[in-house]
Amino acid sequence: MIGAGCMHILRYLAKRHGYFFAAASVLTATAAFLPGRDHFARAQWALLYLLVVGLVAGLAGVRPALGAAGLAFLLWNFFFLPPHNTFAVHDSKDWLSLFVFLVVAVAMGTQTGRLREREAEALAREREMAMLNQFSARLVSDSSISDIAQLLMGEVAQITGARSAALLLADEEGNLQEHRSCADDAGELESSVLCIAQWAQAHSKGVGLPPITRRSDTDAAGWPISVDHVQAGASTHREDLFIPLQTIDRLEGILYVGQRSSGGPYRVSDVRPLVAVANQTAAFLERKRLQAASVQADALREADRLKSTLISSVSHELKTPIASITATIGNLAEQDVEWDKDKAAHELASVQEDLDRLNSSINALLDLARLESAAWEPRREWYDLADVVWAAHSRIPQKQRSRIQVSLPEALPMVFVDVTQMARALENLLANALIYGPPDSAVLLGASVEEGAFRVWVEDEGPGIRPEERERIFEKFYRGRSSSQSTPGTGLGLAVAREVIRFHGGRIWVEDVGPRGARFVISVPTEGTPGPL
Repeated sequence: MIGAGCMHILRYLAKRHGYFFAAASVLTATAAFLPGRDHFARAQWALLYLLVVGLVAGLAGVRPALGAAGLAFLLWNFFFLPPHNTFAVHDSKDWLSLFVFLVVAVAMGTQTGRLREREAEALAREREMAMLNQFSARLVSDSSISDIAQLLMGEVAQITGARSAALLLADEEGNLQEHRSCADDAGELESSVLCIAQWAQAHSKGVGLPPITRRSDTDAAGWPISVDHVQAGASTHREDLFIPLQTIDRLEGILYVGQRSSGGPYRVSDVRPLVAVANQTAAFLERKRLQAASVQADALREADRLKSTLISSVSHELKTPIASITATIGNLAEQDVEWDKDKAAHELASVQEDLDRLNSSINALLDLARLESAAWEPRREWYDLADVVWAAHSRIPQKQRSRIQVSLPEALPMVFVDVTQMARALENLLANALIYGPPDSAVLLGASVEEGAFRVWVEDEGPGIRPEERERIFEKFYRGRSSSQSTPGTGLGLAVAREVIRFHGGRIWVEDVGPRGARFVISVPTEGTPGPL
């Protein structure tokens, strides 16, 4: 632990005060070597000085190591080459030793220092890649621009230690809006900062970036730098940065990075990860913009499809009874035809049937519109579940009721529902079963109470529902493949039933019954519902 702590201190001093560390190291080594000057040959001290130069190079870099090599050259000559304590050299062989020592020390310091700098650069690049990978993963998983903006500000603060940062996003008119800012004073950006950001946005140029040699596009360690779109305008003398969020199609905004807490300008090594993060953020914003445009386009296509379906459905379901009513009334109005009472009553009954069909279609459209706009909020009260079931049964035309077989247990609880809505949902299920079942087949209507919910089901003997259609049949205007053009209905009954059950906190689904037919089941929670009367 003590050795690790000493090494940490040495590395801190070498990083913050390289030349002082180099001089102190050589002077300390000289003080340690002097007591043994008479016990070792003078060439052996040169080897020890080379170790000191190598240590300085490994901790402080090339330039401090060259300084240490020059100082060691002078001190070895002054203290360890005769005559001692003077720079004079009597033996010509010592001149050769001094020259060789200086050459070896400089070469060792240069090579060791470069290795150290490359290692530091590699570690920095590794940290940058880890940070960028983590940031990229968050960009893929997160969908909120606010969350990404907050994440971006955190990454900027971690990379640069900036006092403030802001993400300025361009709106449709090209004006910049401050989307997220983190600052010590938590105040708004200065007007001068906003003006410079507007200029950078208008000209698609970065501001405050360190100058980069265009010929090599590399930094001092040979690493490539991807800042092509922020080269121009980067030569201003500022201590803050304005980095464009540029994509292929447009400029998404400006990343503003304020002054560093430690002071001083930003270096190329600081700008490189910022530009990478800005590029990824720009790609994310472009993807969100394209997704929003795609969703809007899908919504428009769906609206067009629903409009076409609505027109087709309404034109059939409304025109057919209207045409029948018009023809019947026209016949009754003919003066040259004598109508007896029974025949006129039959024709009027047909008109009444067509009017009921027309009224049902209109009510289905109105009910769905009110449910989807939340204009038909359920008004719940306590009702006997059996009364709700029989209310739905009474809504079915008289001549169709004989096909419905109601099977209810003796004791059913009170339920907290909107009886009008729930009866409408059950009526739609019954009407659907009567339409798709054979003309003389029975339709079963039943109810039961299970733990935490009551269930009501409607079972028919029709062609059944294919597995791939069991969800789609609850969509607006969708009619199963077993439907034909002559089959009455608007395709809204099941959609209305699903919305009613959803408003009551329940769910609806369809099951197969063998050998033919389908069973529609609704389940609504009965929490707080009292027991049977």
